[in-house]
Amino acid sequence: MNRLSQIFGAAIVIAIAVVFIVQFRPNTGPVQSTASTCVVEVRGSCLSSVEFNASRNLLAMRAVDENRLRAMGYRRLTAEGLYERWLLNEDAKRLGISVSDDELTTELVAGRVRVSLPADKIRQVGYALNLREDLIRYLDVRNRQTKKFDSKQYEKQIRNITKMSPTDFRDYQRKELVAARMRDLIRARVRVGENEAFEQFSREKSTRALSYVRFDRRFYSDLIVDTSEKAIQAWADANKEELDKTWEGRKAQVLPECRVARDLMVEVKPSEAEQGPEAGKAAAKARIEAAVQRLKKGESFADVARSASDDPSAARGGELGCVSKGRLSKPVEDKLFEMKAGEVSDLIETEDGFHVIKLEQIAKDAEAEKIGRLETARDLYVAHESERLAAEAAKQVLAAAAGGKSLEDALATYLAQLTPAKDKAGAAGAKSGDQAAAAKQDGNKDEGAKDGGQAEPGEARAPYTMANHPNRPTVEASLPFNVSGSPITDAKDSTEAARIAFQLDKPGDLPKDVVALENGYAVIQLKEKTSASQEQWDKDREFYTAAMRAAKQNDALVGYMRRLKSTIGSEVKYDQNLLKETKPAEDGSGEPELPIGDEGE
Repeated sequence: MNRLSQIFGAAIVIAIAVVFIVQFRPNTGPVQSTASTCVVEVRGSCLSSVEFNASRNLLAMRAVDENRLRAMGYRRLTAEGLYERWLLNEDAKRLGISVSDDELTTELVAGRVRVSLPADKIRQVGYALNLREDLIRYLDVRNRQTKKFDSKQYEKQIRNITKMSPTDFRDYQRKELVAARMRDLIRARVRVGENEAFEQFSREKSTRALSYVRFDRRFYSDLIVDTSEKAIQAWADANKEELDKTWEGRKAQVLPECRVARDLMVEVKPSEAEQGPEAGKAAAKARIEAAVQRLKKGESFADVARSASDDPSAARGGELGCVSKGRLSKPVEDKLFEMKAGEVSDLIETEDGFHVIKLEQIAKDAEAEKIGRLETARDLYVAHESERLAAEAAKQVLAAAAGGKSLEDALATYLAQLTPAKDKAGAAGAKSGDQAAAAKQDGNKDEGAKDGGQAEPGEARAPYTMANHPNRPTVEASLPFNVSGSPITDAKDSTEAARIAFQLDKPGDLPKDVVALENGYAVIQLKEKTSASQEQWDKDREFYTAAMRAAKQNDALVGYMRRLKSTIGSEVKYDQNLLKETKPAEDGSGEPELPIGDEGE
């Protein structure tokens, strides 16, 4: 009985295949392909718009958001997928890889159809389109009652989704199936050994944590660099060529007239704005009005700006330099250029908060050039000098820590001998020893320097000092990270600190050199070291090895396609008009709605 059932079942499958092949043999399909153009031309071959539209609709079957599709540029992706399919089919001829009619029929009877995407987009775009890496879509080709293949249902699906005849669809799918076999062959060559997988697993699952100190150029430019005219002029005399070159690029911003001004700015703080925009503005206005009262009582504009301004110029007493039009926000600029020398403005409201400005001098022609050139020299000098000081500080602390001191003690010793520049008014209020003690006692921010030294609303903020400067050197600690992590967010190379940390052997070890930051340098020291456990590997071995294999297979496929493009597919031309992402008109006309097919399991 079982034998008869097997024979009978096999006969049914063969009969279905025969009927399928006969019914959909060439030139018998009820739906004929419309005239087509070449979406892609490569080495004399034309990849038709008919196949392009079929692929486009198959790709979009599960993506109902047309705007998202357009944002992805899926027309271009579809065309590039067809181009890569052509390359794979050409290479398949060289290798003797083909697909028989029976093999093709088996796939179509099961409702499995293929579509192509560029190799380097398969994982990312495929995920967004609900398409697996095998690039298979399932058509509902079964009869709803019998649950078996139904030729009419099959034909209906093809007609609705691809607009192709069964004959043309078979030819189209033959090419897709050949391309799929080529992809499978390329991927199958990839091997991942257990030792290789474990090494990669260890690199990714092992973690490190750092102690580190930032030496920020802004700390040195605000407090340490001697910015007296004598020091600036000495640098200018020694670096005349660099100064001349930079001034040539800047002088158009200063000449023929500029205005020497200072700014006192109070911004709306996020914590204040949480109560509502008006509440935030009211709090900021209260603070700047308190600052204005200090001006009226006789305090210098520079001193008030140092202690009350939220602008970066606060450390320089609000000094903006010699300002020309186009450098400040419009409300501030408009007011500045209607003032007379020596005047202090009323409150100026901007999007960020409130300003009070003082116009100290209106400079023209030769006087403007003299001031502008001196400012240029100052900027260059401060940049060079703060860079030098930050680098020297980092190397000095690194050497002390390498000599046996703790990072905290090395930093405290350095800060104890650091002296603020004499011309930094307001900076001499904190002795270097106070900062050293603070660094030794607490590796993090001072309690008394919240918000970078900002005071409560309505109160004067203490001037920046070595103890409260927001960028002062302190010992900080990173969170645990793996080899590809970014433990120091402002490092010039985001992964350099992680790479160096994984070369250190044990907690307390230091590298031979400092780490470059966007605004200075850092000294790092290994704080913690954890390694991936064997228990963890045993638990994740199968999943991790499979994931690593899939990633390497994808890389292999991308590399293979790159080689094919460079050898047999370099002469490629796209029809740019067909690749334009069209937007439906508001009345619903324009590009027709993409069909959404019912897929089988």
